[in-house]
Amino acid sequence: MILINGQQVDTVAFSDRAFQYGDGVFTTVLVKNGQACDWGRHKARLEQNVSALHIEGVDWSLVYQWVDTVADSLKGTERAILKVIVSRGSGGRGYSAAGCNKPTVTVSSHPFPTQYLSWRETGISLSLLEQRIGQSPLAGLKHLNRLEQVMLKREVENCDTEDGVACDMNGHVIETSASNIFWRIDQTLYTPLLTTSGVAGTMRAQVISVAQALGYATKEVLETPDSLLKADEIFITNAVMGVVPVHCLEGKNYRDFDASSAIALRLDV
Repeated sequence: MILINGQQVDTVAFSDRAFQYGDGVFTTVLVKNGQACDWGRHKARLEQNVSALHIEGVDWSLVYQWVDTVADSLKGTERAILKVIVSRGSGGRGYSAAGCNKPTVTVSSHPFPTQYLSWRETGISLSLLEQRIGQSPLAGLKHLNRLEQVMLKREVENCDTEDGVACDMNGHVIETSASNIFWRIDQTLYTPLLTTSGVAGTMRAQVISVAQALGYATKEVLETPDSLLKADEIFITNAVMGVVPVHCLEGKNYRDFDASSAIALRLDV
């Protein structure tokens, strides 16, 4: 199902700023039997991201009605994906957003990537990617300009691994092509600090909260890939895949999955 401003259509205007400039934000939600998982966090992030980009005119009560409609259409489906896109809407030629106060909201459903289930059971391998992620004042936001991730995914597809680790321009680990990353040394769980690069995922927030409840210390850090190679355990996360252990990075094998197993069990995603 695709709803654009509440209507079952599948096209947007050529003048929409999502197409012209990537001017908007989005979130991708796991839906289980018609229930949007962790919707509270997704909702809060959407509202915060829209506010950060000064997108005006969003009727949130309508947006959440449309989300409910699409989620309800997935009842009886064990797992699926729901995606919400909020664009600033249509405007004239040029970067100015003056007069743009009628946003375009798209809510759509998509099949669940079944490989994620096997990844969670058996783990994945990672490579270190050459493509770097730039520093940006929009760091942390899930905005529509995902060209860096497109290039990262292209590089991954030319590797003999399921995903890859991306660093910022200073060589600090930031994320994978589509996930946040964690690593454990003893009883401390590390994840990249995302103040200048990367996306702050909703699952990342859940993992930090659960890890602390389980007795792990958690630290947001700027570290080089050497820290990953010294780790006892690595795993990646996003809202759809949940928690996925890493069994190999650049030829180093990992066999200790204590933290990722305990966190995944507590989250029950």
